[in-house]
Amino acid sequence: MTKLTTDTLLKKGLPKSSHLKNLKTLNLSKMHLETKDVDPHLFSQMINLEELDISKNSLSEIPQKISLPKLRVLNFIDNQVEDVTSLHQFPNLEEVLYEENLYLTVSDNYKVFCLLPKLRRLNNKDITSLANHVRFVNHRELSSRVESYWEKSYKDKLPDKPTPAMIKSASKEFLKTVVNHVKYGPNSLKDFTKWKVNIIAEELISSLSCNKKKDAEPQPEPVSTNDDNTEIPITPGKKKRTGELDLAVGTPTKRLRTNDVLSLALTPRRSSKHPESPHRSSPSRNKPNIALSPFKNKPNVTPVKEPAKRGSSTPQKVNLRSTPSQKGPDEKRSVDNGRQKRELKKKGFDVEPLHFLQCHSKNNNSDDFRTQLWSCAFEPALDSLSSKVIATCGGESVCVSDCETGKVLKKYKVPGEEFFALAWTTLTMISSEGHKRKVNVLAAGGRYGVVRLMHPKVNMCYGEIKAHKKAISIMCFSPAHDTFLFTGSYDKRIVLWDIGVPDYEYNFRASQLLTLDTPSTPLQLCLVPSSVDQYLLAGCDDGCYVWDITLNNQKGRCSYHAEFSFPIYKKKSDDHDYHTIDGLAFLNDDLIASKSSMQGSIYIWSWKESFLKQRSKSSKKVEAAVLAELKWSQTDQPYLTLTTSSEGLCLFCGDEAGKMWIYDLESCQAELQKGVSSGALKEPTKVINWPSPVSAKGKMEKTMINTVVVNPAKEYLVALTDKNVIGIWKIL
Repeated sequence: MTKLTTDTLLKKGLPKSSHLKNLKTLNLSKMHLETKDVDPHLFSQMINLEELDISKNSLSEIPQKISLPKLRVLNFIDNQVEDVTSLHQFPNLEEVLYEENLYLTVSDNYKVFCLLPKLRRLNNKDITSLANHVRFVNHRELSSRVESYWEKSYKDKLPDKPTPAMIKSASKEFLKTVVNHVKYGPNSLKDFTKWKVNIIAEELISSLSCNKKKDAEPQPEPVSTNDDNTEIPITPGKKKRTGELDLAVGTPTKRLRTNDVLSLALTPRRSSKHPESPHRSSPSRNKPNIALSPFKNKPNVTPVKEPAKRGSSTPQKVNLRSTPSQKGPDEKRSVDNGRQKRELKKKGFDVEPLHFLQCHSKNNNSDDFRTQLWSCAFEPALDSLSSKVIATCGGESVCVSDCETGKVLKKYKVPGEEFFALAWTTLTMISSEGHKRKVNVLAAGGRYGVVRLMHPKVNMCYGEIKAHKKAISIMCFSPAHDTFLFTGSYDKRIVLWDIGVPDYEYNFRASQLLTLDTPSTPLQLCLVPSSVDQYLLAGCDDGCYVWDITLNNQKGRCSYHAEFSFPIYKKKSDDHDYHTIDGLAFLNDDLIASKSSMQGSIYIWSWKESFLKQRSKSSKKVEAAVLAELKWSQTDQPYLTLTTSSEGLCLFCGDEAGKMWIYDLESCQAELQKGVSSGALKEPTKVINWPSPVSAKGKMEKTMINTVVVNPAKEYLVALTDKNVIGIWKIL
């Protein structure tokens, strides 16, 4: 038995230092330590300790009152610990190892999931998805059963105005009996269930006592509202989409285990944007299940060349200005943390076309100029360099391409599918040797309602989630939780999934955490940057809505929290419905850009001024606080997506004529911050005209730009069209 002293800890810790506060890792393994040898006061001096190894000792418990605020990894393998509840004092733990503690069971694993909100790995296994399922889904079910038992067995037996003594007596009896009456899950989790039920029951009684005290307090006199409040018009019903397909298609073989498996239902095809777009022929209803084709390293890609100037072999340089051409602004480059950034001396920038790719052709047919391309996203940078790789989807395929070289690096194809949405996330995988590595995972979905999870670097689609009964229209990952994926669908639902982290054999577990009911099809999703765990904003077919997505407060399914109303709603027209919000994106923590199809402009409005200051429990209607209105195309074509840059107040949007509208709002940032609208339409900073590239069949004059994106370093601009062409420009 060894008595721990300051000198012992300094000798065993790293980095070497004369002060305990400087230690970051500490190895006390195989020192025959008992619980009494661990001095909480001494340990609490290691305020920067991140990793603690106390394995292969004789500890019977983890002592209380140890303050290690930065502890991320705790190893107490091969001890005699009997209880894990003391781990709650280390809320930042991400990894715990306690195998070979004979008295700990699977119920203790579940307790640890609830006690440690940031835990990702337990005993060398990723438990992200399972832990979130226990924290939220399991918690909701047990809470519902506890409340139901209280309502049925105790609340109804109390008089309308019970005395404090009556409530105390009923509560005491309730806490004794509830742990034996509420049952859930397998018998192996019986100990955990009783422990969790007792906690929920105590919280319920505590909340009832608080409410009783509030009811006893004198209430202020009600204040009547003024009659001159601004009336918000009620959103009319949306017009029906056209061009839907009624297909029954066999789903490919799935490797994924999900908690809520949905049967494949008839899924509509997203309506064509262009009236001349063909209607995809229906596959046979008796068609057997189709095996998924893997990524292909060198797909048959037909580049579309742009016409060069006469007498010149280089591509024609395109100026972004819509006015007579002038010399582009000077620019200087600076390096911040190894990442190249552009600092423009003047507003705006010039571009030159690099590549025009036709890589989503059906059956690799070079004559296919009908496949529509819907969504794209730049791959997150895993190192200090900016990403030049972009993923695109449309038709039956998802492609990953290099913007610099114009080469299609990977191609994933599902016969009969039509991909509408994709999103990247970065996960931390553990190799078979136990080494951590970050990998970029791509999720994509579309007409079949299936989310396909891909690891492009290793040419693998490693899993599927049957997410919806109808087509997926939009998806996005949470910036706060790398495994949280939101999917929106034509079934009028937004679902939050935890996709989990695959192991080195790509086995994983996905869990459905939350379902949000939408009044119509969700077209755009935005998590509010200042509160990503609390609010989700969505542009839908019949308006703009916000949901409270706080998982601990949810019952598993909920409707929208508030609806935003815009000035365009008041415009009278028999032919147009301005409620379809098909463009929605945050410019910063407060400013939002949105547009309605057929609106002819883009609104810039404030989240704080709109929702945080106007929200009311009595009404779900909120007037959007519009700060500026940007001039845009007068087109009546829907689904032309707008995007924003991750750095700076820049906004991008295509139109029906092949133009790309660019707005640099830094010049009016002071005006926007004051919250005062000038009332006049603001002109775009630049407008890029379609350069009319040529194929073997001649010039492609007319096209529609569905999506425009710029990589974070503002090096490349990429546009997706309705003619199966990806345009890539170099930003000069």
